Amino acid sequence: MSNVGIGGRLAALERQIANLQRSSRLGHSSIEDAAIEVYDERGSLRAVIGQQADGTSGVVAVNGPPPPQPSRPHVSSVLGGVAVSWDGTFLEEVAAPMDFARVEIHIGATDGFIIGKSTLRATIESPRGGTLIIAAAAPMYFRLMARTTSGTASDPSPQAGPVGPAAVVAQEVLDGIIDETALAEEAVGRMHLQVGAVGHTQLGIGTGNLLPDPGFEGLYTDQNLTGRTGWSLTTGNNSARALQAGPKGPPPSTGTALMITELPVSPGDRFFLAFDYRVSADWAGDSVRLFMEWQDAQGAVLSHGVLAVTPALGGPWTRANRQVQAPAGAVKGAVWIKNHEATAGTADFDNAEVRTVIGAGMVLADSIGTPELAAGSVVASKVAAKTLTAREVKALSLTGAEIATGTLVARNVAAGALTAVHLAIGVDGNLIADPSFEGPVTTGRLGTDWTVVAPGRDSPKALRVDCTSATPVDKTITLGTFPAMPGQRVWLSADYQLSTDWVGARANVYVRWEDAAGAVLAYSRITSGSAEAGSGWKTMSGAPETAAPAQTVLGRIRLAAIDVKAGSVLFDNSTCRIVIGSQPSGTRAEISPAGLVLFDEEGDERVSLVTGRANFLTLSGAHGGAVATIDERGNGGFNDLSVAGGLTVGGIRLDSRLAESPRGLVAISRQYSAVPGSAGEMGFVELAFQSDVTRMYRIVVDCCVTASSETGEVHVSLRDGGAFTPTVSSPIIQNRVFPITWRSVRAELIRSGASLGAGLHRLLSTFHAQGAPGGTTVTLFGKSEQPAHMYVEDIGPAIPDTGVYNTGGGVTTPPKQQYERTYTAAWSGSYANRGAYNSYYNSQCIQGYYSSTNGVQAALIGFPSSLASDLAGASIQRVELYLYYAHWYYNAGGKAVIKAHGHGSRPGTFSCDGDSRTIDWGKNVGKWIDITGIFDSTSWRGVALDPANSSFDYYGRAEGVGEAHPPQLKVTYVK
Repeated sequence: MSNVGIGGRLAALERQIANLQRSSRLGHSSIEDAAIEVYDERGSLRAVIGQQADGTSGVVAVNGPPPPQPSRPHVSSVLGGVAVSWDGTFLEEVAAPMDFARVEIHIGATDGFIIGKSTLRATIESPRGGTLIIAAAAPMYFRLMARTTSGTASDPSPQAGPVGPAAVVAQEVLDGIIDETALAEEAVGRMHLQVGAVGHTQLGIGTGNLLPDPGFEGLYTDQNLTGRTGWSLTTGNNSARALQAGPKGPPPSTGTALMITELPVSPGDRFFLAFDYRVSADWAGDSVRLFMEWQDAQGAVLSHGVLAVTPALGGPWTRANRQVQAPAGAVKGAVWIKNHEATAGTADFDNAEVRTVIGAGMVLADSIGTPELAAGSVVASKVAAKTLTAREVKALSLTGAEIATGTLVARNVAAGALTAVHLAIGVDGNLIADPSFEGPVTTGRLGTDWTVVAPGRDSPKALRVDCTSATPVDKTITLGTFPAMPGQRVWLSADYQLSTDWVGARANVYVRWEDAAGAVLAYSRITSGSAEAGSGWKTMSGAPETAAPAQTVLGRIRLAAIDVKAGSVLFDNSTCRIVIGSQPSGTRAEISPAGLVLFDEEGDERVSLVTGRANFLTLSGAHGGAVATIDERGNGGFNDLSVAGGLTVGGIRLDSRLAESPRGLVAISRQYSAVPGSAGEMGFVELAFQSDVTRMYRIVVDCCVTASSETGEVHVSLRDGGAFTPTVSSPIIQNRVFPITWRSVRAELIRSGASLGAGLHRLLSTFHAQGAPGGTTVTLFGKSEQPAHMYVEDIGPAIPDTGVYNTGGGVTTPPKQQYERTYTAAWSGSYANRGAYNSYYNSQCIQGYYSSTNGVQAALIGFPSSLASDLAGASIQRVELYLYYAHWYYNAGGKAVIKAHGHGSRPGTFSCDGDSRTIDWGKNVGKWIDITGIFDSTSWRGVALDPANSSFDYYGRAEGVGEAHPPQLKVTYVK
């Protein structure tokens, strides 16, 4: 083998090794039935990626470092337990770790208790903190412990407590406070409730999981299995317990079935059913089932809504789900789990789920609160001990009117007797139960001068307060209370109507912040407008600036009529929601129904996107300083700005503004050589350019001439060959004559692109001697210090020739001039169904279809009478229209359809010309558009917005006369 061959092979091997070094380590790899283990610098296993020890696949963190120590919890007494809050901070102001999993809440009866499995009561899953209500029958101590995704625990937080449950007073009973741990077994018996007193109209159904103890972990399941043949407990699906069912019993049994609970339903109600299941390898049967048994008012079974699955023998835990619907006549749905037609083996059930399939907001938070129970209405003396349990309370049998004052205390309600079926559960964040005052919840709130009347504002009922008084007084009603923390803010809203004879200062919806002793700390108010008596329904809403002050533990929601003497006030559709993320100071994001506000480290607002107030945006860089802003007036400040689409300035696209200016040289040639000629014409320089019919051009040849004789003339010409090669025979477009002598010569032409013609023009400068002695030589030349030039210059938009001949005798027709005039609209208005003028919108310009009330609408815009006088006898060159569209049906914008009309003033009935132009338009966009094609007559006096189309693409509102961006018309004409 030659040396050259060996060298080549070595070079090839070096290239291959370099390519391998640059390639991805796992660029063409996969993990087959295995896992990748991740170790830290000390060799400790930190993560397993791929197949896990239990056969599942994923990414599992292990052996992580302990998380920081949580801050001390904030605890306060509530009914039946203690409200435990964590503010999301850690000791020594350490940030939450990236592998944060949760914070555990532990309780103990003794000071300095040791944390263990038995002390865990609940977890907070968010690193931002939260509040949970922990059931407690006596004063307890509380500590927090953080855990990471690898299961590593932190040191316990500083201890809080002892704090116990608040005393049970009717006005302080809140949704969720009374549970199975706070009520004595069989404390409430059937004989103590009037038949028909508790029904689905009195008790709300939430859209959360409606099953009590859906994971089968607690006392409810233990009690339910008591005496149930064929049922037992086993290990659950990632939980401590699950239900296990054996085979069916002897005929006529069709399987092992267990009723979980009963729910009030209405015909047409939909429910989502789901559960985890597995069966043993020797199981034999038809299916495993979760189903609802529909019953009518007499208890007769109508039908079943069944979720049935045929399981894989010996398979892993699997989840099934489906929706079912209550039939006509159904008033109750019993929820069952069943091992159907099973003859051998076992079936396991876990994590059962029944949810109402309804829109959020159908049932509101705090559906059963202070106003729902009459003062002193629940007392032990009215209910015999251990006589009333959940099984004794029939559907539609219990309302607030049937529970006597002071009859219901914790020891009189059996454990597990109150479930989601019996308490209203809110889902949309409204802290007010029965906010539109339709049911018995409101009846229980009523006091002196407060009544329920019909109708309300878009609802059957409203709340009325009689304001008659000899002296000015305040009249208030409490709508509910809620646990609160310092720094929390609320969003409040209520509809109200002041009677025509009303005399008072204002109507209010407010929250009164109170400390643990009930002392008033501050108020957060939203107030009605003034001078609104007899003006119909109004709405007051917003997020008051006042937040819950230090020491706040309770918020009390109220409606009020202030300093009233006469008349009445109606209230309806009340709302109180916590502003998410609100806290006293520092970096935070506050979200309410009105919008979003972001705060920086100093507590200053940086971003405000809130309805009903000024919006603005400030963006910060890595150093924390502002790098871009959009203020509340729409003014923006940026560093660099890149625009992929068009950039509009003052309603005119920037490229259109630039087109109004000269573009400068479009072609040029410099020559340093001499070209001799004689009496025969000789070419000098050829130059080509593209002509635009909308532009004006200056064409110049500038050079020096010399001759062998000083007798005669030299002719310098410009010839145009069009798109072809020019010659001395091409058309002359300019010619200049000079005496033969050494001198500078210049031939210049100004002409519009339209007169030259669009497209390519190859120009040729030529010269020849005339009237010179025979044999005379003429030379055109340039030199290094004085080159010859030939160039074409764009000097601006094309304009018409307006000059006339004038002999100077003093009598002549004045020359025409080109004018550009801008007219602001003098009147505007909208027309319902493209017919009569609609005064409801005043001067706003509405186009298109929104509803049958006004049908397909159109608008007319008119301009001053000076437009008619200016255009009389004129020739229109260009017409441009400025409109500002403040609204479209779709956020992406819509289509403006523009036509012309000849109305000198606003007519009572709509009409316009048929020619139109359709333009795509954005929301909150003002711009100029060219409408010369439709505004082609000097008789037109304005424009129409007339889509004549019911598609929502055409529904929009342009600003009219008297608004911030009125319509304008710019006309260029010759006269």
